[in-house]
Amino acid sequence: MKKIVALVSFVSCLLFAAACSSEDIDKATSAVRSSAERALDNASTAAGSIQDNTYVETLETQDATFGTREEQIAAAQKVCDELSGGTSLNDTVTSTADSTGLSDSKARTLINVAVPIYCPSNVGKLAGN
Repeated sequence: MKKIVALVSFVSCLLFAAACSSEDIDKATSAVRSSAERALDNASTAAGSIQDNTYVETLETQDATFGTREEQIAAAQKVCDELSGGTSLNDTVTSTADSTGLSDSKARTLINVAVPIYCPSNVGKLAGN
């Protein structure tokens, strides 16, 4: 019975495909591609929002907030850029403290929160921090 159902489904697909013009198939392919791209964009935005929310909420629990949410996120991205660019951890702490107005210890906290969330490839640079 399962083989018959599968065969009928297969034949139906063949008949449908034969009935469609190449223009119909192109339109359907384009619509599917567009929907997939929107879904990927939405997923990326949602993932970014979760990442940002986790970061900001963790800063709040560690009493290491400053400025606006956008400024806090920008500081995290700057930390990642600096560490990825070869800036030492101590120099990154100093520049983060200077740019955010946080104390050195709060700047270290910000870095310790930001790196695993935004640039986990730099986690090894936090050793002993």
